Amino acid sequence: MEVEDEMSYDHLTPTALANFSYCPRLFYINKQTPYGAATELTAIGNFEHDVFEKYYDFTKVEWSSKGEIPNTQSSLDERISRIFEFAINISRERYPLFFDIIQKNLAPLRYRLEQFELQKKKNVADLRHKGFSFEDTINTILPWKIEEKFKSEKYNLVGYVDAIYLTSDGLVVEDIKSHNDRLDAFIHRVEHQTQLTAYAILAEEKFGMPVKKAQIFYSQDIHYESFKISNKMKNKVISLTKVLKPKINNIKLTKEVLVTDENKKKIK
Repeated sequence: MEVEDEMSYDHLTPTALANFSYCPRLFYINKQTPYGAATELTAIGNFEHDVFEKYYDFTKVEWSSKGEIPNTQSSLDERISRIFEFAINISRERYPLFFDIIQKNLAPLRYRLEQFELQKKKNVADLRHKGFSFEDTINTILPWKIEEKFKSEKYNLVGYVDAIYLTSDGLVVEDIKSHNDRLDAFIHRVEHQTQLTAYAILAEEKFGMPVKKAQIFYSQDIHYESFKISNKMKNKVISLTKVLKPKINNIKLTKEVLVTDENKKKIK
């Protein structure tokens, strides 16, 4: 998983826009102190990102190359072992302080991967029953792009989106979240919508295809939540980039900055 900085030189990121939509103070504070110390939750969350992104990657390669869905436990066990090996090697270097904690989470994470596999196989069966070809089925339930990098001079945005799906109705952008409960996700719902709308704008610019839908995958309970992305939502995020662009290189953390005309209503 590539970690988005709150600011990348003179560019904004979808994460920074999301922080502003949630709390303008958070946006400005992160501009002043963009590199906080790693925490246990950060380490576990990033590990889960790596694991589920690699599940997408390895599963699509295996199923597509075989032209069928393997039904043996040994096939899944081998794939999970390769996924864990990849993610563990990254985490050992990135978060040595929390490596023991990450290892303690392997057993419950393996169980969730097994349940996720069952969910995906059911999705395959349902789509095949509806008449989808095997190729279209795989492309519908597994991403077209994983960890895709964006850089837009037009919108002054840079960032990485976890996954992009290619459908008959355009692209679908996805973000993986490792929130511990639904309440936390509910509290941050506006923030998540802003972030994914920014990814939608970037994907449309890069690939020239419409993005009308976004989804969040909650890795803790293997749950997807999707929502439509309207032109109104996109225009709102584009307007926000225009407001914040002149500020990112000259922000001083003062009371006056925190209560500018653009954000004082949000801070109340």
